[in-house]
Amino acid sequence: MTDSDRLKDLGKKLDKTLKERRGASGPDSQEGSAAGLAIRAVSELLVGLLVMMGLGWGADKYLGTAPWIMLALMPLGLAAGVVNVMRLSHSKQAEELLGGKGEMPPSVKDDDDED
Repeated sequence: MTDSDRLKDLGKKLDKTLKERRGASGPDSQEGSAAGLAIRAVSELLVGLLVMMGLGWGADKYLGTAPWIMLALMPLGLAAGVVNVMRLSHSKQAEELLGGKGEMPPSVKDDDDED
């Protein structure tokens, strides 16, 4: 068997392996995982908000301060939810799904900038 025949066989094997791997993660599975990732992001926001509102409501009931503690804790819950979504966006699942598209492009030097 000559070197060119061996290279052709290797190329065919590689093509076959790539087709098998691409078939496993077709558009249906990517759409499903994208929807799952979106639902997870929304639930992270809502859970952070609802947990802090629940704690505030409990503290208001205990202290008799009506809605004030709950209202004060709502922004903290929203901030916690946003932090969790940002952490999720940098997760391995999101990176695989986006294929590295979630990264910021490199900054371009503006023509007006002077050194």
